[in-house]
Amino acid sequence: MGRRYGWDYWQKHLEAWRQSTLTQDAYCELRGLSVKTFYRWHRKEKEAMAAKSALTLVPISVGAPPAGLPGNLIRISSPGGWRIEVTGSSVVGLADLLRQLP
Repeated sequence: MGRRYGWDYWQKHLEAWRQSTLTQDAYCELRGLSVKTFYRWHRKEKEAMAAKSALTLVPISVGAPPAGLPGNLIRISSPGGWRIEVTGSSVVGLADLLRQLP
């Protein structure tokens, strides 16, 4: 069984291939790499990039809080069902909180 390399190893090769003028097959032959494995890691990279860019913007509404809720509560709800509630009326504070999320 051949030696297994991880994401960092293949990421370096994918970047080096992009910097070259070689086809994937020629790059792999020159470097002694498995073409099949190179293609698989290239596909994984493209899928990861697609997942990162799959953001959806949804409209929001801003208004007075519903009866019974404090006026200093900021609530964000998604169509998917998750909800974030923050006590405080500072939009700047909420923006700072959202920037810290992964």
